[in-house]
Amino acid sequence: MKPSKRLILLFLTPALLAYSLIFLYPTLRTIYMSFFEVSGFVGADMQYRGLDNYKELYHTPLFRQSFVNIFRIWTIGGVGIFGFAFLFTVLLTSGIKGKKFFRAIIYLPNLIPVVAMSTMWTQYIYNRRYGFFVHFFSWLGLDGMAKVQWTSFDMIFWSMLIAYVWGGIGWYMLILLAGVERIPTDFYEAAKLDGANLFQQFYKITLPLLRDVLRVCLVMWSIGVINLFAFPRTFTPVNIPKEIMTPANYLYQLAFGMGTGGGGTSGLQVGKAAAIAVCLLAMVLIISGGISRVLKQQSLEY
Repeated sequence: MKPSKRLILLFLTPALLAYSLIFLYPTLRTIYMSFFEVSGFVGADMQYRGLDNYKELYHTPLFRQSFVNIFRIWTIGGVGIFGFAFLFTVLLTSGIKGKKFFRAIIYLPNLIPVVAMSTMWTQYIYNRRYGFFVHFFSWLGLDGMAKVQWTSFDMIFWSMLIAYVWGGIGWYMLILLAGVERIPTDFYEAAKLDGANLFQQFYKITLPLLRDVLRVCLVMWSIGVINLFAFPRTFTPVNIPKEIMTPANYLYQLAFGMGTGGGGTSGLQVGKAAAIAVCLLAMVLIISGGISRVLKQQSLEY
């Protein structure tokens, strides 16, 4: 028996109310607040400013630098993280022994809390006196690399990027691995009979059949980078330098009065923080929509 529209609406109502309360209302409220000067979250006076919050943010060097930083993380880090994820996926599906063990080892960093991971990299790997890199490069005879100040302002972006990519490879590897394992082995056996090498099999079979999986991975990676907050915050917990400042960190500074916010004024600037949140929302929608349009979903039967 086909359910009536009233019955469907009755069952959807609790979910729609919860969605409106938890997501829709805060989103609309944030967009509304972005056009006002707000000095607090509760009971604060609101003075209409129109687009002035957006204009002032655009002319703030730290705000622009934060977007440059996440663009660099998205591009350079994306190449690194998906390059290694595909590499490990290919190796683990090549019939290597101990597949489950290596898969667990590669995924292990995803189980480590961000605070613990940042502490491990800054204190035990990058440390100038007793860090792993100092001893490792000295053992290899690369004294120049051993003397690199990994946590200095000149290197801190690359230091954080290496740690961030290392921590996320396993997650995307598991998703890609699940996609590869559902591809019938008959395709690869036929390709081998035709004389295709490993690279040709990957380019002609694996990549096309992983189109939908890759689209999901790229969207997740984009959302994660755009909203990146915890890693820069824990990597330099006192004052975040502009080299690794992200829009989410800058939003936090403005909303909760952490530092001057790069604009030369102190205190809470909730209106500007709301404007940053709106910009991040717009970026997520535009990039996710662009990725979905470029990598359109395909109906494949195999």
